[in-house]
Amino acid sequence: MYKYPIKVVSQMTGLSVFVIRAWEKRYNVVSPERTETNRRLYSEDDIEKLKLLNNAVNLGHNIGGIAKLSVSELRSILERNPATSNVPTELSTEQFADTESILSSCVEAVKSYDSKKLSTILLKASSKMSQPLLIEKLVIPLVYEIGDLWHEGDIRVANEHIASAVIRSFLTNLIEQHIPPQNAPIIISATPRGQDHELGALIAGVTAASVGYKVIYLGPNLPVEEIAAVTDNLDAKVVALSLVYPNDDPQLKLDLVNLKKMLPGNTSLIVGGRAANGYLDVLNDIGAIRVNDTKQFRIELEAIREQKYN
Repeated sequence: MYKYPIKVVSQMTGLSVFVIRAWEKRYNVVSPERTETNRRLYSEDDIEKLKLLNNAVNLGHNIGGIAKLSVSELRSILERNPATSNVPTELSTEQFADTESILSSCVEAVKSYDSKKLSTILLKASSKMSQPLLIEKLVIPLVYEIGDLWHEGDIRVANEHIASAVIRSFLTNLIEQHIPPQNAPIIISATPRGQDHELGALIAGVTAASVGYKVIYLGPNLPVEEIAAVTDNLDAKVVALSLVYPNDDPQLKLDLVNLKKMLPGNTSLIVGGRAANGYLDVLNDIGAIRVNDTKQFRIELEAIREQKYN
């Protein structure tokens, strides 16, 4: 049977090289062959199992609980489709209706320039929902909705600024609520030059803080030289960038290439946001990790914490 190198397997499974290596090391999910130069080679059976594991984790299953299952057992639980994670990853019908109502109330508060009401709604929601659900099902949809309303001309710039200020404060408080362990790995969160929308970078910070990282938030529209300098000075393990608009900035492509060159060799670069797909070619070229949502972001961060891979 034909054997595949790890970079090809990463593209075929949707898992990053970091995650594949971490799952191998910690959970022994697959046992690839090795070449004389110690490069991994994966079989089609290995790839199928990795795909199934990825699907199961995305449905809420804990990798530690399913890593030892066979391919047939994984297919079986995916057909039944129950999530076994301790943290709920989907809303019930009643919760969904409630969240839609909360989202609608938030938008109305923004439209009426009522920052106090918006802040109160978000605070109350945080007491009802787990943090992953709060971010995935309320905060991110709210940020997208506000952005869409502004682009369509349904709200004014002032409405968007009020919403951003409240959400920024709310997310900053969520980060500060997490006290990282003494030896916590450091993550730098920011947006590069030309990217003025910072809420995605703050959401990345909240997510990283929730899985035990020490978050250094640098803010929006930052030259990559500054990002690299802070990363090197603090020996950060991860740099997380949010790209929202535009999705075709030629200067940003150059900046991303230069940033990767300036980062320490042991620092991972993770990129997300609405505009990230517009830069996939350069992200692939420089070996950056592209994430589509906070769930995938958490998986990547946990894999990177494993550090020394064989």
